[in-house]
Amino acid sequence: MTDSAKISGIQSTMIMLRLKNETKAYHTILESLPYFRALIDHKLPLECYVNQLRSLAIIHGVMESEIANSENKMVMSVWDDGLRKLPLIECDLKFFEPRVIPDATASVEAALVMTQKIRLRQAEFPVTLLGYLYVFEGSTLGNSIHKTDISAAFHLDGLEGCRYYSSYLDQVQSKWMQFAEKMNSVLNDPACHDAVIAAAHEAFSGLNNLYNTLYPLTKKEKTFHVTRINPEAGNHPIPEDEREIQAALNASDRGWAEFPYYEQRYGQRGKRFSDSDTCWLVTLTSLDPESMQIQIDWIGRILSTRGMPLLMLEFTLRILYEELAMSLPDKTATYEKLLRAATILTETRNKLIPEKLFQSLSSEFEQAVGSEMADRYKNTGKLLVSSVADEKGGIKGAVCALQDWMTDTSRFPEQWITAINSIIIKARQVSA
Repeated sequence: MTDSAKISGIQSTMIMLRLKNETKAYHTILESLPYFRALIDHKLPLECYVNQLRSLAIIHGVMESEIANSENKMVMSVWDDGLRKLPLIECDLKFFEPRVIPDATASVEAALVMTQKIRLRQAEFPVTLLGYLYVFEGSTLGNSIHKTDISAAFHLDGLEGCRYYSSYLDQVQSKWMQFAEKMNSVLNDPACHDAVIAAAHEAFSGLNNLYNTLYPLTKKEKTFHVTRINPEAGNHPIPEDEREIQAALNASDRGWAEFPYYEQRYGQRGKRFSDSDTCWLVTLTSLDPESMQIQIDWIGRILSTRGMPLLMLEFTLRILYEELAMSLPDKTATYEKLLRAATILTETRNKLIPEKLFQSLSSEFEQAVGSEMADRYKNTGKLLVSSVADEKGGIKGAVCALQDWMTDTSRFPEQWITAINSIIIKARQVSA
């Protein structure tokens, strides 16, 4: 075999070369779309750009979460947190928030279609997520070129409003080369190349559909979509009245402040789900009490098995009522359904672990861990005892979902872990 033939054979096994050659046409197609022509001419309306950011937040939110949580060795060998773009998009959206720009329903739905395909790939063939990652990492090259267009079109100074388009700043090329090296090194088996390339085609096709909805924008069917609060929330309902939305966000803030464990464990991603879930709770007040309780019980079981005992939901329902009644006093009677639902949760808990014992065990835990840890993880004792009540009430795994994280030796000292295990044993004994 000649040297040139050997080189050709080696190149044919390099995934990045194949991806470049076999997706080349998409770059020309995308750049010729009306959206980018208007951007280059500095005639793109601001609402189109902001809705592009919102749509990309949806896609990046799901894609980055699915990849980061993947157990596929090849995916994890390529991925690192430095590849995340969602934080940059969120900064840009925060900058434009005062403009009160409505959501474009068609672009949100185009983004949601892409996230459905991403989730399906994670479930069925996770390594193909790298095809999507290739497309979005590659977009940083084009973004660096269009950054000047964004700044000029919307009169932006520095990075404000265009952090996503400024990804990696002056290191775009070097970051791309590092990414390419990883891809070629990890995906060294040609057997998976076709599937990864097919995923890249799918991603480009999805972006083509998305940008066709972004300019010109069609008439909006809604003014506020749940993905503006939480890009990963999907398509569940939230209130149409922005006063109710703000009340729900206030209630979510108060809940997380009352139970710092949630911030420590679930971070900003968890807070976004708390925000969108609390908005959804508001919509339940349109149901009759029985139907509403069915929904409350359903979400409560799900949350409890994920390390969020029913006590948090019980607390949220009460403070949500307070925030809503304060914002829209004329609808207080409607919001009282939230209080009734919270009361049902309280009464159920009290039957399993009487209130006096509940408070006593919670206080005992705080004394055992010391004032510093008790303050840092305020109300953790209540969450622990509540998880035992949840377990006693038939929610399997409620205790383990909390206990496993709380007793991680890399995270907590021995005194804390001993107190956790002890209070769970005692709570189980009194609830038996």
